Amino acid sequence: MLLRAGNLTLLYHEGSLRYFTINDQEILRRIYVAIRDENWGTAAITIQDERIEPSEDTFEVYYRWTTDEPKMAGEVTITGEADGTVTFDWQGTALEDFSKNRLGLCILHPIEGFKNQIVRVIHPNGEETPSTFPDLILPHQPFMTVAGLEWHAINGLKAQLQLEGDIFETEDQRNYSDTSYKTYATPQSLPKPVDVSKGEVFQQKAVLSFSGEWPLYISPDPNVRVDLAGESQPLAKWGLCWPKENRTLTEKEIELLRKLSPSHIRLELDLTEKHWQETFFAAFREIEKLNIPILLAVLIDLNAVPDLNVFKSKSLIKEVVLLNENGLTTNELLEQALPLLESRWPTLRMGGGTTNFFVEFNRNPFEYARVDFVSYSICPQVHCFDEVSIVENLAGQAETVRSAIQLSEKPVQISPVRFADQTDERLQTPFAASWTIGSYKYLAEAGAEAITYYDLFGPDGIIYEESPTPVYELFAFLSEFKPEQLIPSRTSQPLRCSSLILEKANGWKTTLIANHTDETFAVRLPGAVVITLKPYEWRSIF
Repeated sequence: MLLRAGNLTLLYHEGSLRYFTINDQEILRRIYVAIRDENWGTAAITIQDERIEPSEDTFEVYYRWTTDEPKMAGEVTITGEADGTVTFDWQGTALEDFSKNRLGLCILHPIEGFKNQIVRVIHPNGEETPSTFPDLILPHQPFMTVAGLEWHAINGLKAQLQLEGDIFETEDQRNYSDTSYKTYATPQSLPKPVDVSKGEVFQQKAVLSFSGEWPLYISPDPNVRVDLAGESQPLAKWGLCWPKENRTLTEKEIELLRKLSPSHIRLELDLTEKHWQETFFAAFREIEKLNIPILLAVLIDLNAVPDLNVFKSKSLIKEVVLLNENGLTTNELLEQALPLLESRWPTLRMGGGTTNFFVEFNRNPFEYARVDFVSYSICPQVHCFDEVSIVENLAGQAETVRSAIQLSEKPVQISPVRFADQTDERLQTPFAASWTIGSYKYLAEAGAEAITYYDLFGPDGIIYEESPTPVYELFAFLSEFKPEQLIPSRTSQPLRCSSLILEKANGWKTTLIANHTDETFAVRLPGAVVITLKPYEWRSIF
């Protein structure tokens, strides 16, 4: 539900506040509650007795909430005043003993308009520290021991966020490909997990207020528009993953996969496992049937470096990413392995990085000059799992590429992109195909060299139970169209819609438009062409 606090507009959605906006300028991205157990699992919150009372320029929201794992209960009161002040008051009581890593309020700050923004950090003792929201992704927290933040919201108007009930700090969530900086309770430096006793009460409050001159209120533009945003540039190659479920392809799967033209298949091998050679040869025989080049990601300890000779005669292997048993490239590993590979396999492209998220790449540098490309993985469901948040964080993927290029001065490969850490049935739905267009757009426009998406088959694959999924149909279209360039574009409402303009070698172009919502709406394309998109639909417009 869209609400107003004076000339501030915001969205109330499933217990949280989103998209605090003054005349199209986003002031805050979100305020919500997260309860994280000792394993960083996020508790599902059930809302009861919800009451929403909006007026023309004020509102009040009240609800009770419960969680089952761990067992907690509490209430939330949210108010919006005519002067723009918004208060989010959260209270919770433990109904059993449990251990936590963190619980309480989280405040998300958007990236757009905030990078390089000057901010005044207010500490619990009343002292203040001038700082800025970082441009490139910082590996560690930019703001520590936070009781409040103050920044310029819009011309002539300052915003202040006051926090109560705990010590807060701010992290750069772009490390996990989120499109936000996050201010949260309980600093990471404190010991964890922490034991919570039955009956223990928690209460936190966030107050957003403003000082200065408010601009006149302008109603939001409901129309969705696509505009050109740059010149043609090379398009990132795309590939797919060989599943951990190592089995023989069926005839139907082979038939479907031969209609696709991925640049590579990513095969990950852990050479510390006892039967890794059996796994490799079984997978290699199946990939040979498809005749698709292999990107080999090898996890290896230093004692097993000579085992790399097993791969030398396999001409399908075009690229290798060297990783230690923790999924990281180290200088020591490169020192041991590169001489062997370069002397016996000079045409091989060598990569380094991590099997984990950008945060591990950011915190574990190595000698980038010794590799041909760098690599890390992406998953949109590290912190939140609802479809709105999954779409919201698409733009954060581009931020990781921008920072990785600056950090390494090497081509960047995203390998792999996983839709979820665990099997998510939504991967077999039109929503996943719509999201994948957005992911490809942001990563490719940011300059990624190559992107490896989901498994070829199986519950995490683009073919499921021998049937093509909507994501398969997207890659089938790309395989038939064979684009080589893209033209950057922007949509006026990126949380609802993504656009990807593709160009063939002969100059023939198409625009892919993806609806990320369960609503039907019209989109105006360059040249005044108007199309209507159904829920989660994507279309190619020539």
